[in-house]
Amino acid sequence: MSDPTRLPPPPQDDFSRLLHATRDLFQRRLKEIVSRSGIRSPLELEAFGREIGEAHDQLASASPLDDFGQAADLTASRLTLMGDSDLDLEIRIGEIGSHLREAGGRELWRTQLRYKALLGRPTLSEADNPVGPEVICLGLWMICRQSGGTLEQQLALLDRLDGHLGEELPTVYREIGELLARAGIEAAPGQIGAGAAGPREDAEPASRGNPTAPNALSALQKVVHRRLDVDQVASPGEGPGGHGARSGNAALDAAAMVMLNHLLARLTALEARSPSASSDGAVDNSATRPVLCALKSEDLDLPLGQAEAVTLDTMALIFTAIFDSADLPDAIKAAIARLQIPLLKRAIIDPSLFADTRHPARLLVNRMARAAIGLPRNAGCEHPVCAQIDRLTVAVREVLAVNGALLDPYLAELDALIDERDRAIRLAANAHLQLVLAHESRQYAERLAHTWLHARQATTHSPDVEEFLEKYWWRVMVGAALDGGADGKRWQQDSATADELIWSVQPKQTAEERKRLAGLASSLVRRIGAGLDEIGVSAAQRGPFLNTLFDLQTAALRSATQIRVSASACEPRDKAPADASSSAALKTGPRLLARDGQRVHYLRLATESASPHEDSEESWQVGDWLRFHASDHEPLCGLCCWQSPSSGTVLLFNPDWGHAVAISPAVLDEQLRAGRAQIASRIAIFDAAAEQALNRLDKRS
Repeated sequence: MSDPTRLPPPPQDDFSRLLHATRDLFQRRLKEIVSRSGIRSPLELEAFGREIGEAHDQLASASPLDDFGQAADLTASRLTLMGDSDLDLEIRIGEIGSHLREAGGRELWRTQLRYKALLGRPTLSEADNPVGPEVICLGLWMICRQSGGTLEQQLALLDRLDGHLGEELPTVYREIGELLARAGIEAAPGQIGAGAAGPREDAEPASRGNPTAPNALSALQKVVHRRLDVDQVASPGEGPGGHGARSGNAALDAAAMVMLNHLLARLTALEARSPSASSDGAVDNSATRPVLCALKSEDLDLPLGQAEAVTLDTMALIFTAIFDSADLPDAIKAAIARLQIPLLKRAIIDPSLFADTRHPARLLVNRMARAAIGLPRNAGCEHPVCAQIDRLTVAVREVLAVNGALLDPYLAELDALIDERDRAIRLAANAHLQLVLAHESRQYAERLAHTWLHARQATTHSPDVEEFLEKYWWRVMVGAALDGGADGKRWQQDSATADELIWSVQPKQTAEERKRLAGLASSLVRRIGAGLDEIGVSAAQRGPFLNTLFDLQTAALRSATQIRVSASACEPRDKAPADASSSAALKTGPRLLARDGQRVHYLRLATESASPHEDSEESWQVGDWLRFHASDHEPLCGLCCWQSPSSGTVLLFNPDWGHAVAISPAVLDEQLRAGRAQIASRIAIFDAAAEQALNRLDKRS
């Protein structure tokens, strides 16, 4: 008879592959974090990875009957290798284990529930979790053993590891959870009885955070602590805002829960009375807008615990910065304002919102702002993007305030909105792109023809022929370059015609040369006429030169050493019109390109050399939204829709401009370096607001 308490595991082949994949991911990510903490020795990294891998396998293969105390036995057996005098290290690593469990928070808890289902062990304790902090601590022991050094050096090393691991561990557990979820492993039902420890989620991870990935919100919370004279944030179970282990004092716990319930009820009442509350989920198109005012702890007529006051005032600073943003339309600020109280509730019952930069609630606000990027500031709730975001806020409000509630469907909806809008804008930019392509193709053809003309002028001694080449045949060569480039058939033929023209007016010293010219003259005139037809030169315009050409060729047949120079050649020659002169065309600067109602502000100089953009993860890419300056006026925010592989020209477009902008990548890079441009689509508004709030507090202090 089967054990009813045992969950059915996946098929054996799938189970083995999946368990191996999760272990490899666990090892790989932790080794990367340890490496970033300053551990460079291959031996230390290998020993760390091997230790956590072996511990993972041993805990994963244990019998369900051994689910309690397995990790303790494993730790004891391995620590005998360290000797009996390492009490300081044992205490410090134990502290790190507690920090890591707090930092892992919700993601660690969910991963453990999925491991219960994967292993078919519903009684798997958190201490025996194969990817739990206890396993990581065994790896830390191995690093200490391999590194050697004094006790002080080892403690300093553990301090660095504590900070980096605490900052990045939630992401590792989220990746493991996503891997298991993709494989169809659902979380086992949580079994938290009286006195059982639930997922412990501190308000921030372990101290000494990773300097390469700062969390502005956690830093802001610390500043608020100090300003409120709070010695330490109460983690769940340590104060009124907790929801984990009890304090051990029944009266204190009961009072704390009453205070917390009163606070949540007060927030619910405020939310119900707010103008933004909507019972039917309809978008409010009236003039009534939610008041863009951040809610502070002093606004509530209730006594608050320290943790709740810190949470409220930290979030108030965030919302104040968001509401003050000059880059968001009021309609989007109003939509975010509708989520203020639900987010406050979520932060009170789920303090990991402060520590985890990838917390779904933070991602929700970030993606709302990302979906509305580039909208005009006066965009109203009737704008399609604003209306869709408004509908989403109505739907997500109730869910957002529930701890553990999944926000994935709403994040997916925002992602779809972002992708759809960006694709539509790039599609609409195609008409403007054709203008840029035509213009730059023309510029390239003109440069080719100019280089060709300069070389031919050096070989002719006839002012009449030189003037003809510059005034007319240069335009023929531009057309040939546009038709097929310098390697095209037309270019080769028209270039050969010009070469024969130059040769035909040179003195013919031999009978063979004169015979060749006599046979060439008529076909040369026909080919010249065909080229002039291509550029629309009339018979009246070409007549004088053809007459002069006949005289020059006649003189060449007579071997005249002094060829008659026509009267027109002796007169000062005016420069040809800009559309017909090579020099004038190449000197054109920024211009407005227009065709069929489409307009492009082309801001590149024709004489600018190609300036390819150096791709890197930190630099802008096609598909990014950039906030930049096209003039001395206010900055523009547009989608980078295209970059020329040859010239490097960047096309930026926003339908609300009524035009597109073509600009040099060097100009964008310079503006970014000078702080006059931003990659707007990579700005997480929640974190940016925290940084702004920190700066304001620093200026006040």
